[in-house]
Amino acid sequence: MGYAAQAMKKVHENMDLDKIDDMMQDITEQQDIAQEITEALTRRVGDDFDEDELLAELEELEQEELDNKMKNVHLPSVPATSLPSHPAPSKKRVEDDEDMKHLAAWAS
Repeated sequence: MGYAAQAMKKVHENMDLDKIDDMMQDITEQQDIAQEITEALTRRVGDDFDEDELLAELEELEQEELDNKMKNVHLPSVPATSLPSHPAPSKKRVEDDEDMKHLAAWAS
């Protein structure tokens, strides 16, 4: 037991209460820094966004882009003359009508 007492006495020679307090403050400070680092690493990056809201905004931007492209489409010009209310009979139609008459006469 005397040997243990001498060993403890030797250890305590190099330590005093102020050194222990300083060491404990350093340890606490380092633990606080480690906690801050952990929180910084586990924190989400950026702001929280609503995915539906972002998709709606994207659709709106795409629609605006499509509208702008449609404005630049060159369509043919509309004729200035008015069209007849009834189409004029075509020569082919007249020939078809005569063929139908011949076919009807043959069938009867």
